[in-house]
Amino acid sequence: MRNMGRGDFMKGLAASVVAGANGAACDSIPAAAPPAGEEALSPRDRFQLEIDGVTPEVYTAHYERGSALDPAECERTVAEFPALGRYEDAFEKVVRKVRETEVAGHPLVWLVYNMGIIVKTRKTLFSVDLQHRRAEELAPLLDFALITHNHLDHYTQRFLYAMNRVERKTVVSNFCDNYGAHFGGRHPGGYTRAVKTFEFGDVTVRTTYTDHNDYLVDFTTAFEIVADGLTIFHSGDCSNAAKLKPPCPNPDLWFVHPYCGMKAVDGAAAVNPKVTVVAHLNEMSHAKGRARWTWAQGEKAKAKLEAAGYRAVVPLWGDRIV
Repeated sequence: MRNMGRGDFMKGLAASVVAGANGAACDSIPAAAPPAGEEALSPRDRFQLEIDGVTPEVYTAHYERGSALDPAECERTVAEFPALGRYEDAFEKVVRKVRETEVAGHPLVWLVYNMGIIVKTRKTLFSVDLQHRRAEELAPLLDFALITHNHLDHYTQRFLYAMNRVERKTVVSNFCDNYGAHFGGRHPGGYTRAVKTFEFGDVTVRTTYTDHNDYLVDFTTAFEIVADGLTIFHSGDCSNAAKLKPPCPNPDLWFVHPYCGMKAVDGAAAVNPKVTVVAHLNEMSHAKGRARWTWAQGEKAKAKLEAAGYRAVVPLWGDRIV
């Protein structure tokens, strides 16, 4: 049996992110009784302890088989490691919401995991940096996908194969020829190393390039996405604020990795976003203390942004951002 109370736990943590208090009500939510010695911890801190108990080896063994993972084995694993249960629940929640929610106004945006988001407009559904054990299950629903760079904490090979070879849909990236998009001439090819504009129905995507670090120069594609009055700037893993040049200034949402060699405040000065979304937190293929940044470190980055006059949020897995 799965860890009891997990759904209520995640529901409470997923308070309205941009529109509300970004988790301020966490301490008041009903939750399963905490283990002995953890009574004084907030739900978010208990969640962090659960994540800290998942090693990269445990996480990799869980996600590497994708949707082929035996359900009984999955149940045993999430019973032992509750954070993996919350990871599974976040995906199920986003898929359910995507299916049941009709978009009448501005697009809706959900964080799935790490920097992976799903965006639904009135006519289009797409992802950016979708990385999850079950990511390929979304391929039949998506119209296209965007991947900022060639690191496996930002996509999965199974998802890329499902989009490219099975569904034959466009995947915009700077590292993989989008063979599937060429078949039948139905879609534009997605591979590009150039500054380029793509049109996908009611969605316009413009690419620019930035550095992951001092030696991975122009390694990351930054995407500016415009749809139904909402502008999103997703810069993936970026270390160079000077190269953050969204074609349209002052985007509504900017997704940032705050610990990639660039101060988030410096990036915000270049991008001038209405809201900065602090992401790339608790990515479990990284070891604790080694490129696995905690919720608390995300809140620290958020506080620095706010002190500089920028609005910022720290969503959790499965949160709807707008």
